[in-house]
Amino acid sequence: MKSMDLSKIFGSKSRAKILEKLILEYESGNNSWTHMRALSRELDEQINSIKRELDNLTELWILKSKTQLKKKIFYINPKFYLINEFVQIFLKSYNPLDKIKTYFKTQNLLELIIINDSVKSKLIEPWKSILDIFMIWELDKESFNEFLANTFFGRKIKYAIISPEDFYNRLEYGDKLIKNILTEQWNNYIKDNLKIKEKLGI
Repeated sequence: MKSMDLSKIFGSKSRAKILEKLILEYESGNNSWTHMRALSRELDEQINSIKRELDNLTELWILKSKTQLKKKIFYINPKFYLINEFVQIFLKSYNPLDKIKTYFKTQNLLELIIINDSVKSKLIEPWKSILDIFMIWELDKESFNEFLANTFFGRKIKYAIISPEDFYNRLEYGDKLIKNILTEQWNNYIKDNLKIKEKLGI
């Protein structure tokens, strides 16, 4: 599935990012309110740009707003007449792979990271992969689980992380599950300090 730059359709990168976040949260059953400063931080966009786009989207009736504790808050208007069509657009165009790769750039303790292409379609048609993400060495699971929940809007992601000792022991004893994980179709080896791919001749 080719990734599409929705900013070219919706007029600006800020608008596309706001719509993606709020519509996918709405689709997942979480249509909670948000305010412009929180969006500015989360989406890494200037506050003025966020304010302008929130006002535009409210004018178009895509969003609704109200004032709470002296703050203007925004949420998806469930009665917007094109809401189902917008949901389908953002579900089909959403590709979390770049977000995952960016997250892993800061995880220096990991020696092997394999991401299966199955992650790309988790929001619309989950693939029957063995694992979505396989890792070797150390990772803060609490932080990673929070990242996955935010990135996949509550969808379940199958992942495993094991120590190098456990990994090599399983390989030595011919663990079929490990071999199947390593050689599964559509794997992306985004980090391979152990040169596993080379050793297996994949």
